[in-house]
Amino acid sequence: MESINKSDQINHLIVGASRGIGRSLLDLSMDAGHQVYALARNKPENAPEGCTWIQGDAENPDSFMDQLPEKINALTFCPGKVILGPVKRLRKEQMLDAYKTSVLDAFTLIQSLMPRLEGSIALLSSVAARTGLPNHCAISAAKSGLEGFAIALAADLAPKVRVNVVAPTLTPTEMGLAMVGGDKMIPMIEERHPLKKIPSVGEIASTICFLHSESAASITGQIFKVDSGLSQLRLNS
Repeated sequence: MESINKSDQINHLIVGASRGIGRSLLDLSMDAGHQVYALARNKPENAPEGCTWIQGDAENPDSFMDQLPEKINALTFCPGKVILGPVKRLRKEQMLDAYKTSVLDAFTLIQSLMPRLEGSIALLSSVAARTGLPNHCAISAAKSGLEGFAIALAADLAPKVRVNVVAPTLTPTEMGLAMVGGDKMIPMIEERHPLKKIPSVGEIASTICFLHSESAASITGQIFKVDSGLSQLRLNS
C-alpha cells in the first residue's frame, strides 16, 4: 500500500471506522505505521490495539475535540445513512436524515477541524449520486450534495488541504449485503457491471489510501468512481 504521507508522524482520523470500508481503511493505515484516530458511535468488540478509539458522533465534535491531536494529516469521512425506497413512499424526514448524515455532519466536523487540518480529506459517496437507480432518491440526493460540497470545499481549502471523493458501486459490506438481500444476490448484481464484478472492501480502502498519499499530491476536487464501469459503460448484449 502506498504510504499516506512521507512525514514522520501521520495522524489519520477515520470517521465511521467500526465496520465496512472504514474498518478496512483503519487496518491499512495502521499497517503503514500511522497514528489512527477512529471515531465511531460504538467501539467494536474486536477493536485492534494501537489506535485511539473515540466514541462520539460527527454532528457533535465539541464532545470529542479534546481527544484529537493538534494536527490531522488525513481525514476520511465514511458515514452516511442508506435509505432506500420508491419516491411515493419516502417521507420528508427520511430525505432530510439522508442529507444530514452525508452532508451536514461532514460539514460540521470539517468546519470544527479546520485549524488542525493539513494534507488530505477523503469523502465517501456512491455511484447512485450520478446514476439513476430505482429506489435511490434519498441516497442519490444526499450523495450528490456531498459531491458538490466536496468540490467547493477543495477550492476553499486549497492549497493547504486536498479534498477528493470516492464513489463506489455496491460493496460487500455488512450494510451493503443487507441492502440487496444477502450474498445470494451478488452474482446477479455483478452481471450488471461491465467488469462482471463488484469491488471488494479492500479495493475501496486502498483507493482512499492512494488519495491521501504523496502519489496523489496533485489531485484535488475529483470524484473517483470505483464501480466496475457501471456508471459510464454500456456493453453489447
